[in-house]
Amino acid sequence: MIYSNQAGKIKLYTRHRTECLRQYPELLDNPFVKDIVLDGEIACVDPETGRVDFELVMKRFLARKEDKINLYTRTLPVTYVVFDILHYDGEDTRKLPLHERKALMQEIPFNNPRMGKTPYVQGAGESLFKQMELTQMEGMVAKRLDSTYVGKRSADWLKVINWTYVDVVIMGYRKTEFGWIAGVKQRDGEVKPAGIIRFGVSPKARVIQNQQ
Repeated sequence: MIYSNQAGKIKLYTRHRTECLRQYPELLDNPFVKDIVLDGEIACVDPETGRVDFELVMKRFLARKEDKINLYTRTLPVTYVVFDILHYDGEDTRKLPLHERKALMQEIPFNNPRMGKTPYVQGAGESLFKQMELTQMEGMVAKRLDSTYVGKRSADWLKVINWTYVDVVIMGYRKTEFGWIAGVKQRDGEVKPAGIIRFGVSPKARVIQNQQ
């Protein structure tokens, strides 16, 4: 999600330019003093397990009625985890190398407790990934220190996934950018959304989806 606070006006929108300001009122408190544009991820923690839950993230995103949004804000608050800064105090920072953008971000106070900075390590990626495996986290992103912000997939930013294997149910598909919506069957028979399958799909299967 992109967070923009310019001239005192806050905007929130997805990478597909979908406005989502109404869904996350907890992110509007204690705005930044200076103009700023940030890139990050929305996370929502399951109060029972203490783990980030993709289904709860989607539950918050899809909420539209004011009473439901207010309820979720109290019972399922989100956290905006920031990993990059695009503009600050009138300056375009996208062409700065990553390590300079990270250093700049560390200097900027985040006054909203529902907003935080993504932790990162330098030169210890393999050890970090082992910790990810032990805690069953989804994975991490490896980035070149001198990389600029390009706003799209790049060889300078690589997603390193902690693969796990399970039988899934295809619940539907995304009409714009290719993707199958996958779910995992629970013990009670309910199918719980698990994510979107984008890779490892044969060209033939992709053509079949596009024809539907």
